[in-house]
Order: sequence, then C-alpha cells, then structure tokens
Amino acid sequence: FVMRDMKFPIDIVWFNAGRVVDIAPNVPIEPGVVEESLRRYLPRAEANLVLELPAGWSAAHDLKIGDELTVSE
Repeated sequence: FVMRDMKFPIDIVWFNAGRVVDIAPNVPIEPGVVEESLRRYLPRAEANLVLELPAGWSAAHDLKIGDELTVSE
C-alpha cells in the first residue's frame, strides 16, 4: 500500500484466515511526494485481506495482532 492521493491518515490492518497479522497505525498522508518516493506499507506476515480504518481507530478499540475478525450480517 502507498498513500497516493490520500487526503487523510488511516490505520491499515492486515488479516489472514480471519485473524489480524499486522497493523500500520496512523499512516500519514504524503502530499507532493513523487511516485518513486512514496513509502510502501507491507504486512510483516502473510495476509489475504486488508482493512483501511480511520487513523487512531485501532488504538481506540485496542485492536491487536491475533485478534479475530467476525462479520455480522
């Protein structure tokens, strides 16, 4: 992930098999940064899903690596 053209910071949360495997909290915007210089955000472990959340959401809700994702209908 890169923050190309983003207007606000986010938390990036990666999942594998329904569990959180990594979190990049409060990822800042990068206005004016050329494509080649944009910081790349990759998970530290294999992931098959990602969720972008408002910056600070992960900390405010005490989200941790190993937490399980459940989806309600």
